[in-house]
Amino acid sequence: MLLPTPVILIINQARQAAEFSSVLEKTGSKVHAVTSFEEANELLSFLHPDIIILPNQLDGVSSGDGRLYCQQIRATLAPPRPVLVLLHPSTDVTERINAFRYGADDVLGDPIDKNELAIRVLAHLRRRQEEFSNPLTQLPGPNLIRRMLEQCLYSDKAWSVMSLDLNKIRVYNETYGDLAGDQLIKALAAILLDCADETEFVGHLEADDFIMVTRPEVAERKAELICQQFDNVSSRFYPKGDIARGYLISTGRGGIRRRVPLISIAIGIVSNTVKKFQSYIDVLTTARDHRNVAKQRQGSFWVSDSNIEEELQAASSGQGQSLNQNGTLQNNSDPAALIKHISRILVVEPDGAMACLLQETLALEGYVVQVTSSADDALELARFEPPDLILLESNLIDRKMDGWNLCRALKADDVLSKIWIVMATSHPDQSLALEAGADLYLPKPFDIPNLLSEVSLLLRSRV
Repeated sequence: MLLPTPVILIINQARQAAEFSSVLEKTGSKVHAVTSFEEANELLSFLHPDIIILPNQLDGVSSGDGRLYCQQIRATLAPPRPVLVLLHPSTDVTERINAFRYGADDVLGDPIDKNELAIRVLAHLRRRQEEFSNPLTQLPGPNLIRRMLEQCLYSDKAWSVMSLDLNKIRVYNETYGDLAGDQLIKALAAILLDCADETEFVGHLEADDFIMVTRPEVAERKAELICQQFDNVSSRFYPKGDIARGYLISTGRGGIRRRVPLISIAIGIVSNTVKKFQSYIDVLTTARDHRNVAKQRQGSFWVSDSNIEEELQAASSGQGQSLNQNGTLQNNSDPAALIKHISRILVVEPDGAMACLLQETLALEGYVVQVTSSADDALELARFEPPDLILLESNLIDRKMDGWNLCRALKADDVLSKIWIVMATSHPDQSLALEAGADLYLPKPFDIPNLLSEVSLLLRSRV
């Protein structure tokens, strides 16, 4: 796997700096050499070295105290600051200890054997890489990811960046525990490493947030392969019962339960062959925007620069949205107002008083509301003009069809299956509503504010 090129800054007299540079470049590092602390300050305004090698006393025209410069670096550079290696000519222990007190991270003899210096530098770089790796997966963390993306931006080569994360990981952790979630994240890391070759970079930002730097010509093929491998592996992290059922059950406030799809992966792909990026933040943000579009699809899915417009058009069709010039979604009006003015709700409730209360409450919220107490009438109304959401009581008065069977009939219909169904019931078996196909189980009696909140969340999810 590819790693960012280490950067070393040498501050010393020209001859010695040149000697050190020739040796340290053989370690695979990018070496910059200057002969004064002033030149070093100019470089540090845009250069982020991993290591600075400097003398205890810089002689000549540009003289200066290396110990004081170490103190300055510690006071002015924000973390992660470079490792400060001070070359000290004295063998006196007290003087060397004082150099550490000023801020040096390592104090070496001066003169020093060039091979020993190279080995010391490699040891510091190895330790720095370990320090900047994610503790869970041991993959490069945020600091190394930033370094890698900045090097991509300065490179004249073509590259692509994939942003990856897991869908519904929070519900998975709530159901099975954080330790199980960590194992799933480590499995994703292993898949990414398996798919990456020696020219590609894999990093772990935080939680389930990963990136991969690859070549544009293979990016989409890699994304498809990662999706396939993850789907093949992820089933091992569920009990057989959950796999057979095909979804998890998330429990919210007031005993409200909803069906949550099994975990999947979303990938967003960007390339410098399509867009010129201004910073590494720009790269990450754009890739995450593409990833969020991929999350709108069921199951594992990827979205790249080549199909982003098609996916955005599909997501926005019929939803009162359009595309900005930069390819992101914009609402044509306030989302909350948009939901209330266009959303139709069918209330199927045999209790007349409750039906009246629900109708008046939902109408005051701006929804278009129809009410019936019959399952047959509800099915006919839904087919005539499909509502956006059905609030359904399980215990209906119809002899032919109760609420459970009505829910199954709606979900079995290709046209009506996309209607949100909130099943309100006092039945003690809480799983029956979700098994019948309801998207949300609402235990009776329920609080009206909770109902309104859940209805709004469901309707917003398709805007």
